[in-house]
Amino acid sequence: MKSFTPILWILLLLANVHSIAASQAKSDRYPDSLLNVLHQAKQDSVKARALFLLADYWSERDSTLAVKYATESFTYTADKSVLRGLAHFYLAGSYFNYDNKKSQQEYLTADRMLQRFKGKDIMQYRSRAWHNYGALEQRNDNSKAFVNILLTKAIPFAEAAEDGERVAWNFMDLGSVFMNYKDYEKAGYYYEKAITVLHKNQYSNKPVLAECYINQAKSYVLKEHADSADIPLKKAFKILTSTQDSSYLPLYYLVQGMFHTRMQLWREAMASLDKGLMLAKQQQRPYDVLSIQYERYEVYKRQGKLDMAKQALEEVYIGYKKYPLMQNGRTILFELAQTEAALGNYQSAFGKLTEYTQLSDIFFAEKTGREIADLEAKYQVAAHEKKLLQLQNRNQLQQLLLYFGTGLVVLLVIFLIYVYRQRKKREEQRLHTLQQQQEIQIARAQLEGEERERKRVARDLHDGLGGMLAGVKLNLSAVSHNQNGEPQKDLEKVIGQLDASVHELRRIARNMIPEVLLRSGLARALEDLCKWLDNDKMHVDYEFLNIPENIIHQEKVDIYRIVQELLANAVRHSGATDIFLQCSGRGQRFYITIEDNGKGMTVVGQHHEEGLGLANIRARVAYLQGKMELDTQAGRGTIINIEINVTGNE
Repeated sequence: MKSFTPILWILLLLANVHSIAASQAKSDRYPDSLLNVLHQAKQDSVKARALFLLADYWSERDSTLAVKYATESFTYTADKSVLRGLAHFYLAGSYFNYDNKKSQQEYLTADRMLQRFKGKDIMQYRSRAWHNYGALEQRNDNSKAFVNILLTKAIPFAEAAEDGERVAWNFMDLGSVFMNYKDYEKAGYYYEKAITVLHKNQYSNKPVLAECYINQAKSYVLKEHADSADIPLKKAFKILTSTQDSSYLPLYYLVQGMFHTRMQLWREAMASLDKGLMLAKQQQRPYDVLSIQYERYEVYKRQGKLDMAKQALEEVYIGYKKYPLMQNGRTILFELAQTEAALGNYQSAFGKLTEYTQLSDIFFAEKTGREIADLEAKYQVAAHEKKLLQLQNRNQLQQLLLYFGTGLVVLLVIFLIYVYRQRKKREEQRLHTLQQQQEIQIARAQLEGEERERKRVARDLHDGLGGMLAGVKLNLSAVSHNQNGEPQKDLEKVIGQLDASVHELRRIARNMIPEVLLRSGLARALEDLCKWLDNDKMHVDYEFLNIPENIIHQEKVDIYRIVQELLANAVRHSGATDIFLQCSGRGQRFYITIEDNGKGMTVVGQHHEEGLGLANIRARVAYLQGKMELDTQAGRGTIINIEINVTGNE
């Protein structure tokens, strides 16, 4: 392949084939039309695209056929070509529903091959590949990885492709993750962002906007603002009616059923859920079927129809075993245990709680094991008591059963509250960790931007203003003598002042770009910095031990800036006459200690009470995943200890 232009032409040509075939997607003739294109086409590229579309069509219907067509497409694609990358993409989609590992491997291969090419179409495929890879991570209960992939890969590639619809899709997926963690405010925020993107790109009458409104309504329902869900539901239904798109109707009827349930309109709720269930089964959407069946359980439970609720929930649990998501399984087992306990089936309740424990992590299992053992003991006691109660009269039997049943339900409720709090605590910790990572990324970008700006300003000072001042000095030197050749004292004085200004300007420029750091390394740069600040009024003593030079350049710059700011703070604010600086390295850790005999600080420990210099130091230390300790008292000087991580530069 000598150039990319022929491939663009082929993609445009085949886009027309795809458009014609897509118009038949709702009929059984769609795969037949693609097979006709495959058999009649003379160009390999056209055959390959037809096979891509066949694989995509069968990926949700018959994975064996999907893999067959995707594999066959490799015959008509050249090595290291765009089409070979797309072949890996569609093969990944063929594995998506039944082999997570192979699917993820193929998505990574597709992205690696496509990254050599440019163009909006390429960016769109890379966005799709990363999104689907992340979706498989979420399926493996790794929502944290899914969120990271959406924010750092899928959304940026979609924005580069100027694909507003796909950007909105990814924002909706972020909302869904937060919805799963019951952070309905954050979920609503991302749904609103998706709606804004779609309106901005003039997608006001597309089905994807209807899905945004449906999810927004769902967030209102789940955060107990069901009355606010009616308006977005009506907007969604209007769009779906005008576009005659039935693929979103199962989701629409699910959320409408949830809305009616919270409003206690039981008949309307069941009617909506029955419509959604019928459509989900017709469209072969197993996850939608399970979600609707679970909401039917909610309707029965809220009405107090526990037998029907149990039956509905057991159907859901059987279905989820075919499409396992650990978090969903735990939720269903929770509800089954509660329902069995409410029905008085304590042995079955104990069994469901045991299954729940097996799905939980080891630490959680240790915490809940004692509660399970207590429940088992209570069940054994109940069995013996039941035999004894059979020998007594009917009234005594009813009283004892009522007492025991009430005690067991109270114990179960206490246990479930404890489990809920532990799970909520873990979820909050995961979100906190995610937030910390995002803050570190922001700090990294800010510090890198600051360093670039320092370099730019230094170059402008040195090359621009410095050169102009030097020129002025030369001109003044040329006229500094009168006609008799005698020096003019006033001009000589001005030249001296100008020479000092040029010297100071270049000193500032060198300070902004520590050239010695590039030439001689970190230890020499820190030594020069200390020597430059040492004078008759303030002595700077220093000690450097095992200063590593094999760390990456950016970390050297960060360490230099931290030490520079520490020394500058001591010079400007401490009033010290003696400063001691010690720097050392050990493994992947770097240690900085600075001590002065100055006036110290009165108030410490609160970031907003510290100056800008200390705030900048804390930001750099946090970016390097380190820690900083400040020990100071008024009139007794200041000691600062810093410990940071460094990375070897192999």
